[in-house]
Amino acid sequence: MGWGKIPMIKIKTIPTDVRITVSPERMYLPHSLHESINLYWESLKASGKTFHRGTIFSIKEMIEARDKLHITLQKTDYAHFLYSKYNKLPIDYECRVIVANGLIVTKDNYIVLGEMNSRTASPGRLQFIAGGIDESDINQQSVNIFKSLIRETKEEIGVDLTNSNLVEKVRPRYIVHWGSVALVYLIQLAIDRSELQNRYKQFEIALKKAGVEPEFSSIILLSADCESISNFLKYDNRPRLDFLSAVLKKELNMG
Repeated sequence: MGWGKIPMIKIKTIPTDVRITVSPERMYLPHSLHESINLYWESLKASGKTFHRGTIFSIKEMIEARDKLHITLQKTDYAHFLYSKYNKLPIDYECRVIVANGLIVTKDNYIVLGEMNSRTASPGRLQFIAGGIDESDINQQSVNIFKSLIRETKEEIGVDLTNSNLVEKVRPRYIVHWGSVALVYLIQLAIDRSELQNRYKQFEIALKKAGVEPEFSSIILLSADCESISNFLKYDNRPRLDFLSAVLKKELNMG
């Protein structure tokens, strides 16, 4: 499925047996496609983009049943990922990734979203705390995607998922197919929205003092009730992660 089309979104419960591995072979791309990707990347740099052309892990094979999800990944790079996102490619050459997402809920029942800053690939977009797989998440070709979730939550909002004073529990929630694949984890905080906002403000200050721009321009807290979520989906016109609305409706049984 090309990224240029509106993706068909399917949501299921995460199965108990999830295994993600990395193939030793790098993803094959024809020479002509390599050239197109390189030209596209150079055009991004010429326009002032400062993206890093790092390693991306694309889905090679996926076996899914009621009680299992087994995924094999291959290495490619961020230029291929962006090119695939905005251009129609044959299915064999699409870059389809797996991403860990955190559906974070405060102690007083507020859902936490982030608004991407202007320097990211998706400026202004509202999304869950999320991130892809990094080399550090791989041990002997086996991927620990929960390690990715821990890293991204800490980097994006300054919350350590291993800190029991901040986090009550984390549990697998949904698998979302939307062209790529997302594993969504419910993160129930042990702190309320006021404490989270205060902690995030201090986190932002510390990042800026260190010369690091926060990934989010702001965090948004939504009361986790049907009326508030319905009003948000109806009246907030900011761009959203493709499956954000579907996950929020699913979590609140909104049909």
